[in-house]
Amino acid sequence: MLRAVLIDLGDTLVHLDRPWNDVFGANLTSLHSYLNDQGLNRDFETFAKVFVSEFQRTSATANFYKIEIPMQDIISKVLRKLKFNGLSEDFVRRAIVEFYTPELGAWQRFPDTLATLEALKDHGFELGLVSNAKSDWFVHSILEKNELQGFFRVVVTSAELGIRKPRVEIFDRALKLLGTKPAESAFLGDSADADVLGARIVGMRSIHIRRRPSMNTLAHPDATVTNLSEALRQIIEWRAAQPDVPSTH
Repeated sequence: MLRAVLIDLGDTLVHLDRPWNDVFGANLTSLHSYLNDQGLNRDFETFAKVFVSEFQRTSATANFYKIEIPMQDIISKVLRKLKFNGLSEDFVRRAIVEFYTPELGAWQRFPDTLATLEALKDHGFELGLVSNAKSDWFVHSILEKNELQGFFRVVVTSAELGIRKPRVEIFDRALKLLGTKPAESAFLGDSADADVLGARIVGMRSIHIRRRPSMNTLAHPDATVTNLSEALRQIIEWRAAQPDVPSTH
C-alpha cells in the first residue's frame, strides 16, 4: 500500500514569477554589490564574466557526473580567481545569502500546491522533499518563504549529499529517513530524466508533471499529469486499488 509521497521542489511545487535570466542577473548584481562593499573593488562586467564562467563550468560538470558542486564552492573559487583575500566560512555564507536574496522572492507556489499537500497529509501520507539544488539553505528558505516547510518530515537536497537526481543514493536517503520502502512510495516531479528516471530505477512509482512540451526521454512514468491536483487524484486512485498489507517496519 502507498504510504509515502516524495516530491520535487522547483517547477513542481513552486515556480519563478519571471524569466530565469532576469533572476540570475539580479542575483549577480546583489552579490557584486555586497562584495564591493567588502572590498572587492571590481567592476560588474569583470566580476560577472568570472562568475558566469565558473557557474557554467561547474554546472556542466555536475550534470555530467550527477554530482553537486555547492554554491559555497563556486563563490569561493570565483573570489580566489579575483584575488580576494580573507575568505572565511562566515563570509562565504553571507555571500550566499546576498546572492540568493533576489531569487528567493521570485519563487512562488503554484495555485494548487497548498491544497494538494494538505490533502496528502489528510490522507495519512508521509511526505518527503528531494531537490537538486546548489544550496541546502536556499531550499529550506524557499519552503519557509512559501509556508511549505511544515508539510515535510524529510528534506533531502543534492547540496547536502553531494549527488544529484537521478542517482539512486539521493532517493534511498529520503526513503530511509522516512522509514518506507520503494514499493510503498511514489515520486512526483517535473523532470523526466531526473525525477521519473531516478524514481523508477529505485523501484518507486512515478508521476511526471508535464506543464510544457518535453523532449524525448528514456524515462517512462507510471502516470503523466499537467498539475498537482491531477497528481493527487492519481495517488489516491493507486492507494484505493491496493490491498492494505501491514508494513514490516
